[in-house]
Amino acid sequence: MAMRLVAGSRLTLPLADRVVAPKTNSITCVQVRARRAIRFCFVWIRRPGCGVVSARLRLFPMAAFEHALVLLLLTTVLSVIARWLPWPGPITYVVGASLAAFWPLFPRIELAPGFFFLCFVPPLLFADGWLMPLRDFLAARRPILLLATGLVVFTTLLVGLVAYWLVPGMPLAMAFALGAVVSPTDAVAVNAITEKLKVPARLSAVLNGESLTNDATGLVAFKFALGAMIAGTFSLRAAAMEFVILALGGVLVGLATGYLIGRMRDLLRAARSSDVFIEVTVSLMTPYAAYLAASLLGCSNILSVVAAGLYSGWRDPLRTDVQTRQTAWAVWAVVLFWLNGLAFVLLGLQLPTILATISEKFAPGQLLLFAGAVSAAAIIARLAWIFPGAYLPFLLPVISRTEKLPTWQAVLVTGWAGMRGTITLAAALSIPLFQGEGQPFPARDLVIFLAVSVILVTLLLQGMSLESLICRLGLKADDTQVQEDRLARIAAVEAGLKVLRAAESASAPPEEGAALGEVVAEYEHRLAELTAEGETRASAQRRRSTARRHRLEALRAERAAIDRLWRRDVITDDTHRPLQQLLDHEEAMLLGGSGQNGK
Repeated sequence: MAMRLVAGSRLTLPLADRVVAPKTNSITCVQVRARRAIRFCFVWIRRPGCGVVSARLRLFPMAAFEHALVLLLLTTVLSVIARWLPWPGPITYVVGASLAAFWPLFPRIELAPGFFFLCFVPPLLFADGWLMPLRDFLAARRPILLLATGLVVFTTLLVGLVAYWLVPGMPLAMAFALGAVVSPTDAVAVNAITEKLKVPARLSAVLNGESLTNDATGLVAFKFALGAMIAGTFSLRAAAMEFVILALGGVLVGLATGYLIGRMRDLLRAARSSDVFIEVTVSLMTPYAAYLAASLLGCSNILSVVAAGLYSGWRDPLRTDVQTRQTAWAVWAVVLFWLNGLAFVLLGLQLPTILATISEKFAPGQLLLFAGAVSAAAIIARLAWIFPGAYLPFLLPVISRTEKLPTWQAVLVTGWAGMRGTITLAAALSIPLFQGEGQPFPARDLVIFLAVSVILVTLLLQGMSLESLICRLGLKADDTQVQEDRLARIAAVEAGLKVLRAAESASAPPEEGAALGEVVAEYEHRLAELTAEGETRASAQRRRSTARRHRLEALRAERAAIDRLWRRDVITDDTHRPLQQLLDHEEAMLLGGSGQNGK
């Protein structure tokens, strides 16, 4: 049985999936008998004669839930396989899912474009905004905004013109839509390499900030191109004015949504009506709230989600407790793993059908030519823009006096770090199936194929060679983060020591005074290690590393002992589980302090 996943906004819902509301404008519930069980799903519809978007309940077979479980299982299996293969994981997802699609027993998955965009884009953009260091983003705002606007426009135009000139019958608006789709870079692919090799802090901030902002600008340009395709006309002046209005409105809606949800969480905590599970659930719903609120108000839902993510990333670390932060990190990590994997798995399942459709119009040699030319245009556009964009602004005195000239090695790495990923994929798959009069959307399958080609080529060519390029150019991390880490640790230990000494000066029983003296001595020892210099500091680091290793060995022996008692039924689960969690917490603290991340 085929699964139909239907949801979307008033802009992206295909004509075939729209539901005409009754004249009374009331929302009805249609009951559908299924052979098995039923499930509910919201479909966003537009009431006749007004701009209000409302929700209608539809019922779907229980097989849809089973298919979702199959997709998660397939994603997990392919993730395990990807760890043993030399190329980036998304390639394994696409190839593996494409092979699964040829298996006759595998369920046929049909995606509504609006569902894909609504499901995947808001949490991915929100997470990018939340994780973006706001201070570093503001410090590097000029090169970031230049890449996120100028480079996006340049890539859109160059790739669009190449596709329009090369592909017979492709409308100009769809060619520019393709250019806009492949303009955003992938933050996950870039971070995986820059974090592993520890590149300079400025370079990391520029790459991360660019991947966040060009997602927003690229998707906005993509929506304008689709609008021009549907309307049949395009006015640059009108589009520019509309972009400014939509962008400002989206940013304001996103900030307002982030603020209001933050205040609601504060009030719930003050009234003792919240806990860690409610907090994390609200955190997961925040990107969708920002997205839907902006859609209802006619603003840019993309920029709304980015603004909400930036605001929440600035606010949440200071307003949440330790348990909420730890749980939120873990839950969001799982959600992002699912979304990034499922996006490429779903693409792989659609790919055989897409290839069969476009193969009816173009020969295999033509398709390879189109894919190679568009991928080359996307790569060349970035390299052609990056060097003039990096050095020409320094001809202005106001910039040359306030900023340091970047090295050519850093500029080259920035130009080569142009891997595309999930956002490009989500945008391509969100192209409507039909136009306003029910006609198939022109060149939709070809645009998806070319977008996927750019993703695979950049991941293979640039993703697999970027690490080697960074090493050969000799780019290394500066000591900015190390100095800030040491400064923060010293400040934290001094603050704790101040409180302990104040308590020590007060009268206390002998037992409490002795215990307090031990804690004070421990803090003084930590402070001496942090403030030591030269050989003394190196010796202290070696002693600390050795002590950490021995403590980890002791903790693992403790865990093995209580596990043996539990297996022999000497202790119950109620005794075993809290002790195990305590040992896990202590081990996580030791591993986190060593920077080993579990290794």
